Amino acid sequence: MGMDTQDSRLVFLRSLAAEQGVAPTDEDLTAVLGFLDRILPELERLAGQLDPENAPGGVDEGGQ
Repeated sequence: MGMDTQDSRLVFLRSLAAEQGVAPTDEDLTAVLGFLDRILPELERLAGQLDPENAPGGVDEGGQ
């Protein structure tokens, strides 16, 4: 029986945390996944609406 997507995502997050010297609980990791599942699609939607020429960090119109 293979690992489902949720389990593989938890394993991935756990390995990232371990690289930082952190040992979160399964509940912590599940909460992080819930946050990412909500925020990442919204950030992607917003990024699709940005005009690259007017994006933050773009060219300063004042010539500076």
